[in-house]
Amino acid sequence: MRAHFINPILGTGVFLSLFTLGSAGLSDCSKNLAFQLTNLFQLDSIQFDYANCGADDTGNGYAAGIINFCTGTGDAWQVIEAYHKITGGNDEFTSLDKTLAAYAADGNGSTSGLEGFCNLWAKASKKQEFMDAQNQVLEALYFNPSQEYADSNNLKLSVTQAQLYDTAISHGASNSSNSLGGMISLTNSRFSRDIPGNSTSTLQIGG
Repeated sequence: MRAHFINPILGTGVFLSLFTLGSAGLSDCSKNLAFQLTNLFQLDSIQFDYANCGADDTGNGYAAGIINFCTGTGDAWQVIEAYHKITGGNDEFTSLDKTLAAYAADGNGSTSGLEGFCNLWAKASKKQEFMDAQNQVLEALYFNPSQEYADSNNLKLSVTQAQLYDTAISHGASNSSNSLGGMISLTNSRFSRDIPGNSTSTLQIGG
């Protein structure tokens, strides 16, 4: 379950494919595999399902899209905000904006007032613009921060970088105690010195 957050969407205009965006950390091949592994646990499929939508079983409202963006944690609203920037705000979700924004701001997992949300999400997911919005939010809020943590902690193995991405998806990528940044800070605080090891492994995921 991801931690509650509200962050601004980064950038506007034409969005690139998830698999061609340049970013820190994983190579394109390893990044593809990391996405597939996380998708398997999130959605029971290695493929992205842009139209996916249903009640979240952890109480975060509706969970939808390629990584189960939630109305109660705020990232579903950020996807819709990114979509509004492309459509000018006149699209499938306009009538729900007020409720979605309020629930996102409060971390409210209620679905009251969001009747028809999943039907609207599925309809919008047939459009490239809405798929682009989902891709952008995934990159901005989860993938890129996870790889920046990998770089700042000098973590070079693909399997480690992929695990940080998976943790960001499940717990959020902020610095709160239950999110990726907080977990890394806690772990680092418990080690006062480097301890030499004897492993010569150079394991990589794909490449």
